[in-house]
Amino acid sequence: MKTKAYTAIRILLVIMLVVTVSIAAADQSGTEGISTNKDKLLTIAIQGQVAPAEPSRSYTTTWDGKPKMAIGIGGINYNLKIGDKIFGWANGDRATVGVATIGTGGDRGQGSWLIFASIGNEARVLSGNAKGEKGVVIGKFGRYVLLHFDAKIVDELTIGDTFQVKACGTGLQIDGFDDVFPHGIDPVLLEKIGIKNIDGKLEVPVVKEIPAEIMGQGSGGGSLTGNWHIQTCYPPDIEKYGLDELKFGDLVLLQDIQTDYGKGYYRGGATLGVVCAGPSDISGMGIGVTPILSTRFGKITGRIDETSNIGKYLGLRIRNRAARDNPNAIKTNKETLIETAVQAVVQPAGSRGYSTTYDGKPKVAIGMASINYTVSLGDTAYGWASADHVEPDVTVQGRDRESASQCAIAILACIGNEAEVMSGDAKGAKGYYIGRHAGSDDLCWFPKNILEKLTLNDKIHVRAKGVGLKIEGFEDVRVNKLSPMVLENMGITIEGDQLVVPVVMEIPGYIMGSGIGGPMIEYIDYDIQTTDPAIVEEYDLKKIRIGDVIAIRNHYDYYGRGRYEGAVTIGVCIHGWSDYAGHGPGLNPVLAALPGKIKTKIDPDANTVYYLGIKKK
Repeated sequence: MKTKAYTAIRILLVIMLVVTVSIAAADQSGTEGISTNKDKLLTIAIQGQVAPAEPSRSYTTTWDGKPKMAIGIGGINYNLKIGDKIFGWANGDRATVGVATIGTGGDRGQGSWLIFASIGNEARVLSGNAKGEKGVVIGKFGRYVLLHFDAKIVDELTIGDTFQVKACGTGLQIDGFDDVFPHGIDPVLLEKIGIKNIDGKLEVPVVKEIPAEIMGQGSGGGSLTGNWHIQTCYPPDIEKYGLDELKFGDLVLLQDIQTDYGKGYYRGGATLGVVCAGPSDISGMGIGVTPILSTRFGKITGRIDETSNIGKYLGLRIRNRAARDNPNAIKTNKETLIETAVQAVVQPAGSRGYSTTYDGKPKVAIGMASINYTVSLGDTAYGWASADHVEPDVTVQGRDRESASQCAIAILACIGNEAEVMSGDAKGAKGYYIGRHAGSDDLCWFPKNILEKLTLNDKIHVRAKGVGLKIEGFEDVRVNKLSPMVLENMGITIEGDQLVVPVVMEIPGYIMGSGIGGPMIEYIDYDIQTTDPAIVEEYDLKKIRIGDVIAIRNHYDYYGRGRYEGAVTIGVCIHGWSDYAGHGPGLNPVLAALPGKIKTKIDPDANTVYYLGIKKK
């Protein structure tokens, strides 16, 4: 009996196995992987370099008519990585992921860099502190090729560092699909994506399918460079299509979109792309997508896979970003701030000989620009021999634009940002960015022993973070030119619906002079006039120190600098005294509020030298 039972069980198991195999075979009918001509592709060397950050050079106008200082494009982006969410970054507008690079060697080199680089290609650092380290191409956006490196390597990079990429991907074809165009993707990565050939169509794993009606800028451009934009200027679309769920590196399918010989609308076409840049508030702009596969002939279909991200296929570590909260400090949006690299060089001093002071006396002014071995942050702003607009410590100036005020450091750097020397005998030394004077430009503090090693034209690298900083519950109070660290160290408290800000003194707005009425508070300071002896005595202006926090009554410096009865602007003194009419100690506006939002308390130690820990109270 047992033998018959065992025989029956064996027969049943065999039948079940046959049925299972038959079902699996039926499921796989018409389905197979892809093969390519990868063995025929050329691999060549191309070279590029880290590009400067590219913030908007004035307030841009959003789709709904609001001014915005848009940042995030280009440069070294320290905190936007593959796998991070694309929404929620303060002041970000089309913010690019990773390290943005441009080609070297003139038009020829720049063209080959943009066209031949492919997502998944290996990149090797050729110069600087990270020389020899390796990364990978992760996208193309506008004139940039985007690279990924591990965080420790990114910390060693600086503007102008060069790379060599082993470019492979041009000429790539999928066997049996001559009318499907791969663009800018490494053949090995293409195979890892898991594309399936199902009954003569390519099924691609994607996080989202995007309808043509919300596609934006991109049409009319070449297919080998640049990117598409998924428009985010109509907020209901964001929720309707789940755009706020997207992450950098996600694969998306653009429906009815052609990216073969050019870019445009084509019914029945489709483009597979990689999310490479964040959303935008500007009409017609939005989420950046690098195209990698396209057809006009209905040969590409999507398969929803929420994990379809090039980070996974490239084996990159994707971070879990957990916000940290300090219950003892005012709460800010610091976790959403974009941190990017900006660069400058130590600026030489200049002189125009004798100039005429407010009272008609000749004066040879000294103290602007160069390395100041005498005056440092925290020292008096008054009383230095022949000094005028004296600048503390080290004055630097950007070189990425013809006008210093248009350079990235002028717009993005904030008081308290880390500064590092990148060349010369002081290479590797670290200090702080301490403010901006529109006369000679940006100011940095380094320890006295480092000043002895610095020379003119040494390169200074600043990790810029602070644009878009806001205080939770007081979002209508403008925060400008402050790093989150300094803002938190200022000892600001909340009483009811007001911020209480410690200041060294209060002054009336009517004694403010040079710089009043000018554009953009990000890159222009303005001066407390010190050319009327009676006013100097009345408000005890001679006691001002560089770094002092000072309240300006009846001024509201939100987008510019000017009068508003009852408003309060808080400024940081960043340069010294003047004898020229309309001039005096310069202030960077750092907080501004309409009436009733800020009240002050007098604190003689309200100075950035203490907030940065350079001196102890």
